[in-house]
Amino acid sequence: MARLAILETGLWDVPRNEIIAAETPEIYAENRRHKIPGFSVLIQDKKLGNILWDTGITADWEANWGEEFKRNYTFDKLCKLDEELARVGLAPKDIDLLILSHLHYDHAGNIKLFRNTPAGQKIMISEAEAQEAFPKVCMSVDGVSGAYFRDEIVMDGIGYQTIKEDQWISDDVFLFIQRGHTPGVIGLLVKTEENGFMMFASDAVYSKLNFGPPIVLPGLCVDPDSYKANVARLQKMQAEYDAKMVFGHDVEDFKQWKVAPYWYK
Repeated sequence: MARLAILETGLWDVPRNEIIAAETPEIYAENRRHKIPGFSVLIQDKKLGNILWDTGITADWEANWGEEFKRNYTFDKLCKLDEELARVGLAPKDIDLLILSHLHYDHAGNIKLFRNTPAGQKIMISEAEAQEAFPKVCMSVDGVSGAYFRDEIVMDGIGYQTIKEDQWISDDVFLFIQRGHTPGVIGLLVKTEENGFMMFASDAVYSKLNFGPPIVLPGLCVDPDSYKANVARLQKMQAEYDAKMVFGHDVEDFKQWKVAPYWYK
């Protein structure tokens, strides 16, 4: 069986309109704030070795982000990925497979740590996400498109491989592609011996509120119908595998999970 560790990446404030579709024009205009946590997942798998799912927010955010982005996203805490890996005795060079759920700033911000490493030369992303993110940032004058940053995902020493279908990549690790938040968010299902199945939907489901019932749409959603269909699918998967669901950005939910150096075995 595989085992996994949850690596905390930070705690920060974002516009509530992104997390929950504004109920009224007045609420939208207020631009309320909403606090969210972030995390990466480290899996140790007998077949594939050390797998890292997501890389968090770049430590260089102050130098890289524009002033408007800095105003919209303010931090209570930001964790450095290399220090989080060190909690479990690893460094970026020790990662055998790097998977990015999607390419937004808070999930793909530290891939430069993996430049010229074996994992960094074959980062796994969904084909739909590649088709969405790379053309947009490369055609943008400043290299920024929404939550995609060209300088954080395009650089020498970094390469990608794409998947377009759900697949078991080992006996205990299943990847599933979700359309809604973006065109192709990779979700993660891991089988452990003591804790059973653990499921991570990333930003395809921010929180218990979004998950429902009833389903509450987020503000950031490229395809509401696909979002709802994906949540229905996840509800079936959760029941089928009796899986523990870890939501992408839910402050209260995150409190129940133990973070590295603890291992879910």
